[in-house]
Amino acid sequence: MRRSRVTTVGLLIPQGYFGEFDGWHPVKAWERMLALAERGRALGLGSIWTGEHVLSKWDPTAMVFDCTTIAPALAARVPDVEIGFTVINSTFRLPAMTAKFAGTLDAISGGRTILGLGAGFKVSEADAMGVPFPGTGDRLKILAEHLEIISRLTRAGHEPFSWSGDHAWVKGAANSPTTGGRDHIPLLIGGHGPNVTFRLAARYCDEINIDHMPADMPEALKVLADRCEEIGRDPGTLLVSVGINPAWPYVGMRVKGRQRMMEQADVPAIMPATTAASGTRAEELTAWREMGIGRIVVGAPGMADTDESLDELAEDIRAAGIELTPPAA
Repeated sequence: MRRSRVTTVGLLIPQGYFGEFDGWHPVKAWERMLALAERGRALGLGSIWTGEHVLSKWDPTAMVFDCTTIAPALAARVPDVEIGFTVINSTFRLPAMTAKFAGTLDAISGGRTILGLGAGFKVSEADAMGVPFPGTGDRLKILAEHLEIISRLTRAGHEPFSWSGDHAWVKGAANSPTTGGRDHIPLLIGGHGPNVTFRLAARYCDEINIDHMPADMPEALKVLADRCEEIGRDPGTLLVSVGINPAWPYVGMRVKGRQRMMEQADVPAIMPATTAASGTRAEELTAWREMGIGRIVVGAPGMADTDESLDELAEDIRAAGIELTPPAA
């Protein structure tokens, strides 16, 4: 399935998950995150992204920043760009409170929020935070119930409603502000499951971030189209996005800073990816563009350490034939 869509690029800024801020003063780390978001905007990256991890990947004592705190600060300081999440962990939060947060952020940002949600995949994080970590099926049921509630509470003009599921409920729920003034806040789901995740995307979401390698994506897109058609939705109305991992060992990268790069043993079991199959970053970006992927969320090693990392990333984006349009002065 080929999707005819212009590919846009967003920047995933470091938060500490990959150990980027080991040894940093917390204030200096925040200032660097802000500077990277501003520089990404200046380069023409149209969205800034964070995600929810409460523990660093390799060192549970390392400094990691909360995405729901970073995002409003970025929204207030960095104009024009969208503010997105890949993704907020639904098992950590009450859905009505997530909707309240999203509506507030959309007002702060002037209608630039993309609310990404997922089921979580790290039992170590759940244990550390003192929250249950049920099996995959139950976590996906929790996510489905959250999407039902959040999709209604982040749509302008909704009437108060009550709803009850096996894992979440609301009674006489209303949310104001629902948005920063637009019809609804775009919802994103992260994952690659063809039976549950793809159906949830088709039913509730504006965007799906699929964690596949390029070789596996064409078949996934066919299945995703089928899931949309099952409910009478035009597949072209569902934006497909992918990610470029900031610690992925692409061939030929010149700038890595202090970043520890992933090995195959570091790849989560839920992700169908192999480090041995990696070519250059520009080649993967080209593959996504030629496939018609709507958005690529890119990170790069060494961003915390040097601006040269972002410069090299921008070179690879342009080499892939993807246009970057800096904002007007």
